Amino acid sequence: MGAGIGAMAGGVTGGLIARRHPVAGAVVGAVAGGLIGSAIGRRLDEEERRQLALASELAAEQPVVKQVPPKKVPWKRTDPKTNTVTASGWVVPKSEPYQRDGTTCRDVTQSVSKNGQTQSQDVTLCRTQVAQSDGSNWVIPQ
Repeated sequence: MGAGIGAMAGGVTGGLIARRHPVAGAVVGAVAGGLIGSAIGRRLDEEERRQLALASELAAEQPVVKQVPPKKVPWKRTDPKTNTVTASGWVVPKSEPYQRDGTTCRDVTQSVSKNGQTQSQDVTLCRTQVAQSDGSNWVIPQ
């Protein structure tokens, strides 16, 4: 279970950091993340990791509305050849944005379902000072 969570976190890290090549970044991140912790995260393919990274970013950008719970940002990966869902999940903000060492951060909960298994993990995302070429600027702090 630990390596799966590590691989998911690594995949999201790579995908968010390597915005110019999110798929390649997710692959590198997932390999590194898998070493930290086993199973389901390493089973996510490149597109599944990219979808998880995108949902994580959208959740982090979600505005805070007082007395309204944050919305889950769903994601799924559908195999274009078979039109079947290969993996799915959601990401939801767990905290309001906060300052950490002068940087805006936000905690989110990620959930991934694949092959009948579901795993959830909490991740901290922080906004970088300089936006990437696509306008994104959320990363998982190292």
